Amino acid sequence: MQNSYAHRCGPLLPVGVISFLAVTALVSQSLAVPLAMCGPDGQCREEPSTPSPRTRYTAKTSALQSAWTHFHEELARRAAAYAPTQKPLLLLGDSITEAWLGTSMDEESERARGCPEVLAQKFPDYSPLVLAISGDQTQHLLWRLQNGEWPSTVPSATVVLMIGTNNLGRGHLPGETARGVVAVVNDILRRLDGASKLLVLGLLPRGDGSRILKRLCPPRCDKQGAPYSSFMPAVSKVNSDVQQAINERNDPRLTYADCGAAFLDAAGAVRERLMPDRLHPNAEGLGLLADCVRSTLSYTFVQ
Repeated sequence: MQNSYAHRCGPLLPVGVISFLAVTALVSQSLAVPLAMCGPDGQCREEPSTPSPRTRYTAKTSALQSAWTHFHEELARRAAAYAPTQKPLLLLGDSITEAWLGTSMDEESERARGCPEVLAQKFPDYSPLVLAISGDQTQHLLWRLQNGEWPSTVPSATVVLMIGTNNLGRGHLPGETARGVVAVVNDILRRLDGASKLLVLGLLPRGDGSRILKRLCPPRCDKQGAPYSSFMPAVSKVNSDVQQAINERNDPRLTYADCGAAFLDAAGAVRERLMPDRLHPNAEGLGLLADCVRSTLSYTFVQ
């Protein structure tokens, strides 16, 4: 009798070949990098203004995707259980904001050492809820907000948002990144009552361009086809576009602050004492960021 499944099967591989392929797969998983977000034609697989969970374009491995999902679920549980005993404070963003917890992707992080203590010191009159995941982009925060990461029982709150630097770091253009930030702003404002406040922070300076930007070319190259040398023009463009959009909205609940100057030296370079990896503020740097936040809240909003 003819085997009806025979055409589906190829020749058996030797055990040695199978072992080699298995080891290769494990090594590839451990050394994996995310698939290119934006192809040579400039088309990107995730859009900053369209809600999306982390995919293989924004997670190195399936294990990292799973860790992101589990942390999102944990943050959603924290949001559901949030019962502030002082003024409500929601801190939304990516790794820079997650550092307030002392973690990165919910794992203890050396670069965030001392940051929870700074948060407690700088905001003693608030009950902070940190809803932030390392590596997130605007589309990921949008997805998280729309899938449970928002407290249901808080009538009025102060919300501090900083998101978007990872969009630039994966190849999104400044204009589309700014539109992603504005999409997050609009989503948050729909959730806030008239007594709430939303402070949108500009992207902080980053000095890691020489390491990252060469990976993004193509498609993100200069007119000579070479990689850009600095993120700073893109950061400035995002901040300018977001500030303009916020000003045009003219919503009394909404304000913008650029706290980046404290992180630059006289020559305009990132101060490594505050950002040892030239991207993430350490505890001292977050202390300065907190001072900027408190000053803006006191100056702009009636407390």
